[in-house]
Amino acid sequence: MKRFLSVLCSALVLLSAFSGCGNPGSASSAGSAATSGSSSAAAPAEKTTITIMQSKTEIQNDLQKVVDDYNSTQSETTVKLLGTSGDNYATVLQSQFSAAPEKAPTIFTISGPDAAKFNQFMAQLDSSKSAGLLLDEFKSDVTVDGKLCGLPMAVEGYGFIYNKDLFQKAGVDASSLTTMDAFVDACKKLKGVSGVSAPIAFSKENYFIFMHFFNWGFAVSDSYKDQIQQLDSGKIKMGDIPSVAQWAKDLDAIKPYTNQALDSYDDQVSGFAAGKYAMIHQGDWVQTMLDEDKVSFQYGLLPYPTGGNTKLAVGLANAWRVNKNATEPQQQAAVKFLDWLITSDKGQSYCADTFKFIPAFKGLKAPTTELAKDVSEYVQKDQTVPWVYNTDFPNGIDVDGAALMQKYYAGAVTGSQMLEQLTQAWVRDVAKK
Repeated sequence: MKRFLSVLCSALVLLSAFSGCGNPGSASSAGSAATSGSSSAAAPAEKTTITIMQSKTEIQNDLQKVVDDYNSTQSETTVKLLGTSGDNYATVLQSQFSAAPEKAPTIFTISGPDAAKFNQFMAQLDSSKSAGLLLDEFKSDVTVDGKLCGLPMAVEGYGFIYNKDLFQKAGVDASSLTTMDAFVDACKKLKGVSGVSAPIAFSKENYFIFMHFFNWGFAVSDSYKDQIQQLDSGKIKMGDIPSVAQWAKDLDAIKPYTNQALDSYDDQVSGFAAGKYAMIHQGDWVQTMLDEDKVSFQYGLLPYPTGGNTKLAVGLANAWRVNKNATEPQQQAAVKFLDWLITSDKGQSYCADTFKFIPAFKGLKAPTTELAKDVSEYVQKDQTVPWVYNTDFPNGIDVDGAALMQKYYAGAVTGSQMLEQLTQAWVRDVAKK
């Protein structure tokens, strides 16, 4: 199974706006009908079966072990982990809900621009044990019409993961890279280190080549919400936004020192582990793969200094959702499983030690890995910028933007031409809402 971090790609069929999430236990008529017949009082209670479908392919094998453990320690519920589908995850999930909501996964994950398409299928989770521990700063990301409709998987942060040994060989002080001039100068030095194929590597999947990296163009601006509103209405173009124009200029400056975004996620991270790349634009979610590759050198996380930025991009990686069209017993079993996974001692150990999840909940165990510690340090210092794409990017821009980035790296468009075409794509995608 591919180990790349699955991202949420745009669905092929656009649905109309959906209503907010409903109360848990309010199953659809189809789901209720399925449980209308009651068994004899003398008959043993049947187990409730629930299903899980989630998008982070890199945790799929470990999650199966967690499910097996849970199934072996209680007799009320059978949890079944469904296959995941990489870049097609959101489209596959949407097709399941469109066909028969009551038969769709009981627990599913979705966040970002695609989440709104599933609002009508999300049960309200305010009464869960986990909800009472959720940190205030992350509640808005999983709230729909004032109702809590998700439980965050983890807090994640990204920037440039760098090889400290290669930096030392190149004579580069990571703490000095607070300007683009210093960053580009470091790339020049790193390019001369033996064994380094490219100082910087990006991966080619939609979110990695475009969404995560383009996020910097807006996130470093204090006025990004107003700017996006003007962009949505066609009053301004991408090039009119100073931070976005600077982002394109800075991309031109680092392009000669990149892998041209030709690698898959697996190859990008493996190349970094082998010393082929001195830096990769990724987040703390690569920890599991770096551990699997038994990386021997030290590494850490750096902010991207576009516009003099000194902050990491931090946000919610994804969120667990419960299907409100499932039967009432299924919804109750789903909440019980999620509370066990998030709050129990064993569940916390799985999340922190196996998945390397930084919790979005107070008082829970956190991972002690280098990348997680770096992210936590930036969070504690309030040195973070938001994941703007999760809340303010139009649905479909991940696909359009990734295609333009591929054209850019291929030399078919310049940075300024890419922004012009990106403006057109943005306005089109906004109009599709």
